Amino acid sequence: MLKKKMSNYNDGIVKLYKRTTEKNIRSLEDLEYLSKLAFDEKTVRQQDIELAMQKDKKITLKIATPDDGDMDTSRCAVIGKVIYGIIHIDRNRQKNELYFYLQEIRKID
Repeated sequence: MLKKKMSNYNDGIVKLYKRTTEKNIRSLEDLEYLSKLAFDEKTVRQQDIELAMQKDKKITLKIATPDDGDMDTSRCAVIGKVIYGIIHIDRNRQKNELYFYLQEIRKID
């Protein structure tokens, strides 16, 4: 019997938030905390850059997380002291993973 290889998410923790205002996000006060997930940083490929450009965005970071089944691009991601907007999410059903394409919004104190 073949064992399914489990992914390691050792690069950090991403906290996910939803916007509480339509204005520009200035701090965590403009966001409502939803959840957190461990992540693995991924290499940004040329086709990822092109996808972001088609949406008039610039990809800053690409990460993989376990699929929690409830994600959309209207949310924000916070890693360390940086708030990111979610440009695009790819779902890999075989590995039960989500790939987030992130664009830096701002650094926070």
